[in-house]
Formats: sequence, structure tokens, C-alpha cells
Amino acid sequence: MNRIYMKTGLVAVLVMALIISPACAQSGNTAAAGNISINIAGSTTVLPVAEACASAYIANNPGSQIDVSGGGSSYGVKAVANGTVDLGTASRELKDSERADYPYLMTHAIARDGVAIVVNPSNSIAGLTIAQLQDIYTGTITNWEDVGGTDSTIVVVSREDGSGTRDCFEQAVLKPIGGEITGNAIISDSNSAMQIEVVSNGNAIGYLSLGYVNSDVKAVSLDGIEPTIENVQSGDYAISRTLLMITNGAPDDDEQAFLDFVLSDDGQQIVEDENFIPVLPKNGNIDGVSDINMDDVIYLAKYYYGTDLFPDYGTIYADGDINCDGDINMDDAIYLAKYYYGTDLFPYYGTLYPC
Repeated sequence: MNRIYMKTGLVAVLVMALIISPACAQSGNTAAAGNISINIAGSTTVLPVAEACASAYIANNPGSQIDVSGGGSSYGVKAVANGTVDLGTASRELKDSERADYPYLMTHAIARDGVAIVVNPSNSIAGLTIAQLQDIYTGTITNWEDVGGTDSTIVVVSREDGSGTRDCFEQAVLKPIGGEITGNAIISDSNSAMQIEVVSNGNAIGYLSLGYVNSDVKAVSLDGIEPTIENVQSGDYAISRTLLMITNGAPDDDEQAFLDFVLSDDGQQIVEDENFIPVLPKNGNIDGVSDINMDDVIYLAKYYYGTDLFPDYGTIYADGDINCDGDINMDDAIYLAKYYYGTDLFPYYGTLYPC
């Protein structure tokens, strides 16, 4: 009994940490519900998705007015909390201080994203280790020659305080060693500004949302893992986060209509078109392979927990036996999926279930 209680508590904490809202359990086709009037502001990472979804919604509902702007994740949180905007956007979780100051905020996960380490295309470096990246950003390593490049001074570029992209980078890269970004870093106030800085300086290094990575910059591998959508989905790439839209309390009709569109098939296609990662499929075939089996359990568990809970599949494994019935099987997939999504994702287990 104690084991079940402890495991349920762990899952509950993870739900809070990942900020998965009930809206994530919804799926459907085009969700254009009628004319709306809302304004949206916040994360520059979420900005292209919000803009594209707004344009698509207005195309379906020409009488709608949707104003979209940036400002950064911290601005998005404060703006929706004080009523300046209807929907805030953030590329990070809410901070404990924000939850304390604004207890009525509700978060809605709309996509996943990775943060790529980028250099100028002229740079010969193709990959770094996490340890090398830590040393570069804390100022311990200052010359490209020390990591296999040419004899030239490294120009460190970072984002401003309050940036969700910076927060994600710091949490994944610097927090484990208690490090801080070097005081010599050039500070950019958006993904676009960061990209321009790296493009214009052959010795620069920076970090960008995957949605902003293109041929103008070169994304490098970390510990041999490329920053790709597939590697973020699998949990193999080290720096990733959930992208959020935020409401002040339960969404009103206009806000809900737009959120429904973003989470609809059309909206999630826009997410994918902007080089971000849609929320997980809403059926049992989670890994996208044609059959429904333990691979889907492993995929879902790794997505949420960030590690493989089933390394010894076929034996009783304390963390893999999610429903605590003594064996590891599809019941655990059903239990975990139903907990997160609020519905049974595996109603046709044993037969092919199309995505």
C-alpha cells in the first residue's frame, strides 16, 4: 500500500512540474468556433506559432481580431496576470515565485521544443560535450582551440534575464554544476537577435529554439546527440522544454476557442510546420509505429520522466510497474496514459489502431 501511495505522489509532482493542462487531452479537427477578440504576448519562441495560428484562425473567421506580440516569457506571465493580455505565452515552466504571486494562472501545454547550441557556419566545430559547454559558458574555456577548433577567442552570446530560453539552458546546462553565465557574454533580447549575433560573428556561440535554427547557423551536437525533433521526442537530447499558453483562471469563451484551435489537428500541424513538436498523439500508438505494444509504454514513460523506466522489461521493475500489480505489461501503459490524459488511449489494444 505504501508503494502505491508513493508512486502516485511522484506522478502528481511530475504533472505539476510538466504543467500539462487538461486541454492536452483534447483532440480533433479544425476548431474554428466563431469570431473572437483576444491579445497574446510573451515568449519569442512561441511567437511564430501564435502568429501563424492567429492568421489561420482569422482566415476561417474573418471577423476575429487577434493581436500577437513578443516581450519574453516573464513578460507574458506578468501581462496575463495583471490583465494586460488575454493569453500569455512562455517557453518555460512557471517559477515558484510566480505561482505564489499569481495563484490563479492556468497553463496550457501546446508544444515541445529543444534548445540547440549554435555556432557560425564557418566554425569547424561539429560537436561539444556538456562539460565543454559548461566551461565555455562559465568562462573557464575561452579559446576554440581548447575544444578542437582554431586558435581564436570564443564570443559567448546569451539571452536576457527573464527569457524562457535562457532559463531552459541554465536549468539543463549550468544548474547541475552551480555555474553562472560569464559576465563577458553578449546579451541578446530575442531568438532572432541571438541568431543575428551568431551569423555576424565567426567566433560566436549561442543557443536557439529549434524553431529558429536554419542554414544561417550551424547547430552542434551535445555528447554526440544531434538537436533534432526526433531526439527531443525520444528524450535523448539534453535540452528541451514545454511551450505554454497561459490564462488568468479558467479560459473565457474567446480564449478557449483559440486554445482549442491551437490544440486541434490544424493547429498542431502549424506547430509542426514551425519546426516545433506537437503534443503527443491522442491514441495508443504513441511511438508512431504501426503496432501498439510495450514500445508505446516505454516511449510515453520516457517522454514524461526523461529516462527509461523499463530497462529490464520482462522482469518486475519497481518504477516500470506503474499500476503496482506485480507485472509489467500493457496495463501499465493504460494506467500511465489515462493518468496524464484523463482518458483511455488504448481502447483497441490488440488490434492495429491508426494514428
